[in-house]
Amino acid sequence: MGNQETAASELAFHGEKAMGSQVCSLTPKKGLPSFWSSAIAKVLVGENPCLLQPWLQSRFDGPKTVNSNMAGWKADHSAKLQFVAEQYRRNGWKVDVERFFRVTGQFAILSGKADIICQKHDERPLIIDVKTGQPRDSDVAQVALEMLMIPMAWKTDMTFSGLVVYGDQGVDVTARQAAELKPKLFKLLRDLGTMERPVPAPGKDSCRFCDIPDADCGVRWKDEQTEAATVEF
Repeated sequence: MGNQETAASELAFHGEKAMGSQVCSLTPKKGLPSFWSSAIAKVLVGENPCLLQPWLQSRFDGPKTVNSNMAGWKADHSAKLQFVAEQYRRNGWKVDVERFFRVTGQFAILSGKADIICQKHDERPLIIDVKTGQPRDSDVAQVALEMLMIPMAWKTDMTFSGLVVYGDQGVDVTARQAAELKPKLFKLLRDLGTMERPVPAPGKDSCRFCDIPDADCGVRWKDEQTEAATVEF
């Protein structure tokens, strides 16, 4: 058995051991822990302080909570993505839409899907991410992450520029920003790939879009109004 297969087996064993009786609806995945780029970006910039979510998602499959807002978001995002892609095609760029990538390391796998990749002769290739909500630091981090990972996935030394599009405005992401993110990204992936089950850190932002079933995380944040009466004021 090779070193990578041995590491994967050991990680799977420790993951199951760490979960113990806490898991009642999730099935262990085979191989190395596998992370998704957008989730990792949120952890990198501190928007999601809960490491349990990506830890579980990387190691287990199973039922997920249903988010009623996702259908509308996907339709809106798809329409805006196609609009931006068409603008670049008209300007002579070769455009790939929703380009999947996957990079396998020693302790973890990182996958993702770049919204738009544009290439044009005598121009630096460009990665674009189309957003429909308010600007977030994780948007920039996600594009910077893709600028690092896509050349690795393609086995090339290409240097990309990046752009996050919000409506009719854009935020540039530079190659320098991507390079500065690289050591933090790789450390996070090594840590998440090898750590025991982390303690959950529930909060409004971290729990709002989390699809881990309540049965596997009993401390989900709830938007509850707290009321009381007093005679002190």
